[in-house]
Amino acid sequence: MLSLALFLLTLTLGSQSNEAAQILGLFQHPGKSHFDFFRPMFLALAERGHNISMYSYFPLEKPVANYTDFVFEGMPLLTDIVDLKNFESEWMLLGLPFKVPTFFMLNDWGLRSCRVALNSPLITQLLESPIRYDVIILENFSNDCMAAVAHLLKAPVIALSSCAIMPWHYKRMGSPFINPVMPMNFLPYTDEMSLIDRLNNFFHFHTVNTLYNLITQPATDALISQRFGPGLPPINDIVKNTSLMLINQYYALTGPRPYAPTVVEVGGLQVGPLKPLPQHLLDILDRSPNGIIYISWGSMVNTNTLPSAKKKELFQSISQLKEYNFLMRWKSEKSMHKDKPSNLYTFDWLPQRDLLCHPKVKAFVSHGGLLGTTEAVHCGVPMLLTPFYGDQFLNSGAIKQRGFGVIVDFSNFDADHLVRGLRTILDHKFADNVRRSTEAFRRRPIPPLELAIWWIEHVIKSGGAPLMQSEARHINWIVYNSIDVYLFCLAIVWLLSVAFWKLIKGIGSTFKRGKISRNTKTKKQ
Repeated sequence: MLSLALFLLTLTLGSQSNEAAQILGLFQHPGKSHFDFFRPMFLALAERGHNISMYSYFPLEKPVANYTDFVFEGMPLLTDIVDLKNFESEWMLLGLPFKVPTFFMLNDWGLRSCRVALNSPLITQLLESPIRYDVIILENFSNDCMAAVAHLLKAPVIALSSCAIMPWHYKRMGSPFINPVMPMNFLPYTDEMSLIDRLNNFFHFHTVNTLYNLITQPATDALISQRFGPGLPPINDIVKNTSLMLINQYYALTGPRPYAPTVVEVGGLQVGPLKPLPQHLLDILDRSPNGIIYISWGSMVNTNTLPSAKKKELFQSISQLKEYNFLMRWKSEKSMHKDKPSNLYTFDWLPQRDLLCHPKVKAFVSHGGLLGTTEAVHCGVPMLLTPFYGDQFLNSGAIKQRGFGVIVDFSNFDADHLVRGLRTILDHKFADNVRRSTEAFRRRPIPPLELAIWWIEHVIKSGGAPLMQSEARHINWIVYNSIDVYLFCLAIVWLLSVAFWKLIKGIGSTFKRGKISRNTKTKKQ
């Protein structure tokens, strides 16, 4: 915490020596958890004296020097909208996780948010503005429509991802995807997969990637053409001009990945300096001699949609652990208080990062969202994870593999599994292992926020970091996967085999003719 505070102070003091850049942020996705990961970068850049023009759904609560908000309207924010009843039965294919439907959910979100953002008067004003930007920073997630705006503004582009990069991001960054050790976002796998897991991983990666190319990108091209008229390149070509991608990953948690130099891991940069907890939480902590267990399923899940049977099981498990008090983010509902255990305290909002690092917090019950899990790993808090959708399965698999926690699937969400899982992670030996593993997550040559700022400024100073760009972005699928090389080798083997067969056949024919000739001579004698 101290090092991060000193870093921000150094950035502020050193800003006088840096030439101020004009930086544009374009974020049409209305997901708060995503933007909570992005914002610290822009605040640090503003501290260094750069001018930030931010187009998003999430304006600052208090104005900051060099930071100007332009707020999109027309899309509901993705908070407290996910209905947990939708996850009571899991999609399976031949007994394996089947997550292809997740693509269609993301595709729908992406197209709706793009339609609203592209037709916003803010975009019209932006394109008519005389300001010229030194770099444009946007999110790469479920749709690329903002890349068309960046293309019209003719500035280098940096992409941000709040999660592991999607299947359609590898090609544009010239980064390899190695199926046996790189699990696809929606699956609960790690870099240790069985043959069946690898087959399922291969199927999902290429199916979802193909769907994106066949469904999302043509629909995006249609939206762009409708908004700006014909003449722009296909969006698939535009995104290949992305200079850099900063992603919310780090090998100590999610495993090593062979990314191209244009993909940089800055996982955990949102973990800022520790702030004091409000007094009402300190009072509860003081009344908890054995510690606190913190429960949160993120900003998108509506906890009131937890099926009544599972809510009863959750409350029963809390009642069985009376030696601990529980803090839970639960959207207000009067009827819930009738059944609530006496050792459960619920709030509409909780300061998650500051709470997790308090020494009295002994465990974290989570959905496996990447912001919460990285904060828990940073603070050394063991986790009980129940993933519901999206990359939560991937994150939970990594947490379990790394020894940071255990998984209780939603299908097994009952008092027996919950209590056993909590007893496991509350064991002092398990907690000690987590704290030791936390050191690997924290121990870095450069803090992630500082690393992100260095790379952003490098792209600005170098005019798009042209020396880093890989030709792999532009080659077709056949060449990219060496299919032509394999076919050429097979052709050579086939030709050699045919030649060898003809040689053997020729030798056999010669031998046979010689034998017939000798037999004829013998008969004549």
